[in-house]
Amino acid sequence: MLHDRHVRSDPPFGAGAGAGAVYGDRTGAWTGQKRRMYRSPSLTPSSARAKVGTPSDVSPELSDNFVGKEEFHKYLAILSTRRAPQTVPGPIMNDERQRVVYERIALYHIRASKMAQGVCIDELDDMTLRKEYSPEALEEMYYNDQVDADWYFDRDYAGHSYLSDYQRLVLKNGDDGMMYLDWEKYSSWFTSYEMDADYIKYFEEISKKIKWIKKYMDCERESSTWMEMEARGFQQAVKIAVAFPHISFDLAFTAYTDHIWSVRFDYVYCEDIDRLLCEIWERTTTQNITFRDALHQVNQENLVPRHKDRMQFALDNNIYSNLQYSFDICVEGIADDVPKDEARRLITSAVWNKFQLPKRKTWNQYMMRKIEIAKQIGLDLKASSRPV
Repeated sequence: MLHDRHVRSDPPFGAGAGAGAVYGDRTGAWTGQKRRMYRSPSLTPSSARAKVGTPSDVSPELSDNFVGKEEFHKYLAILSTRRAPQTVPGPIMNDERQRVVYERIALYHIRASKMAQGVCIDELDDMTLRKEYSPEALEEMYYNDQVDADWYFDRDYAGHSYLSDYQRLVLKNGDDGMMYLDWEKYSSWFTSYEMDADYIKYFEEISKKIKWIKKYMDCERESSTWMEMEARGFQQAVKIAVAFPHISFDLAFTAYTDHIWSVRFDYVYCEDIDRLLCEIWERTTTQNITFRDALHQVNQENLVPRHKDRMQFALDNNIYSNLQYSFDICVEGIADDVPKDEARRLITSAVWNKFQLPKRKTWNQYMMRKIEIAKQIGLDLKASSRPV
């Protein structure tokens, strides 16, 4: 298979703040398994080597995106010539060069701290700050200052000669260490600003053009149908990558697997949940029955088959289930006499916006936040691809 991170068949929906120990659909949210590292462009995913049909035996949508074997290998060859993300930080610099880096990092910290206090960035250029802080004070602040933010400059990388300050900038992985899907990889691949900017555009492109794969999310992961569709998607992702000059095989592979994970997560956690909750709401308001009785009706009528296991679990266990918790949160404030279409709209909005869904962020989101921070603290993005 192309990826090795799977959504559980019955992840708890709506595991937001306040859910606490009331989970009835099993405790905790799925976080994903650690992904294998693919180091060589020659390591084409197994499903990409799977036998695939010709354009004549698939739907027009897939036929339009069909990539033949020779064409696919041509695109792979192009990607293999491009620079992969740097993984070696380089040898340690001498003391004087390290001191210069430490001073710059301290200046970024000072600038961020003063901006948080309302000082305009125009008043925080390096020359002005160096008049206020001596070299000794800056070095001391480098070792002692802690920025209360979602980023930091990794001290393990500060003294290495191959890296720029942009590459030394690392995002924190949330208070629980679970914010990003593959943080260890994201934070240890030293990419330039140009690569990151290209990756963000590339990820957006495949997210739009390979959205069709959602239709196959019900397929068993080991089924021939899924493996063929996953292979087609990857071949299309490789073709799309050629138009983005900074995207190597490694970046294309990461973007595609992150895209598949994101689509599957949304499909399992959120797709059709609004319909299920709306059907329950309609019965509790029009028939004046309990949540449990309404759930039993919806389950018996098999109106939302995708979530039948979740419904059955809630019915089989006489507890305050996660499904009921989701229902209570999503219908809160909806009047009984609201038209069903309007109720569905409000419930859908609550499903996607009201919960703190346990969805981990992918690398494109990591990059977007990193670029935002770099600009805020005055980091020179033009120097992001060369050691400084």
